[in-house]
Amino acid sequence: MNLVEIGYFSKTHGIKGHLILKTELDFDLENLNAFFIESAGSKAPYFISEINENERGFIVLMEEVTEINKAKPLIGKKVFIDSKYIIEQTQNINWVGYELIDKHFGSLGKITEVNDNGVQLLVSITYKDKEIILPLVEDFIENVDEAAEQIYFNAPEGLIDLYLDNK
Repeated sequence: MNLVEIGYFSKTHGIKGHLILKTELDFDLENLNAFFIESAGSKAPYFISEINENERGFIVLMEEVTEINKAKPLIGKKVFIDSKYIIEQTQNINWVGYELIDKHFGSLGKITEVNDNGVQLLVSITYKDKEIILPLVEDFIENVDEAAEQIYFNAPEGLIDLYLDNK
């Protein structure tokens, strides 16, 4: 078994032993049955009773941790899982040069710059002599045609207008 660190427990949640797991990795929630927690130089298995995603991370309940007093010592501990449960991240694509086609505005032009603000990718486009910066997130992407280097996009209502309105 090859264990991979996926994050840490940041705090408790409620009084029944739930913990908040902070992680940046995607993993197979359906088939994962245990976490390994580092303690005294070794990694002990903790079997998962319940795991749910929320805006702060994952709320986790483990069989051995049934009350808040058992959960508190785990705060700050590193959490590991078997590497076979890690979902591989897709390769980063260089979006510069891709044409962005909005559902309402049509072609906005080619992406001139991509920035990662740590939360999402932001792409810059020059449209009607104005720089437009848009979040390149799954919720707004309808389709990507890699062969044609085109991204079909559905910007939230009013977002592009913010850049085009003359003040």
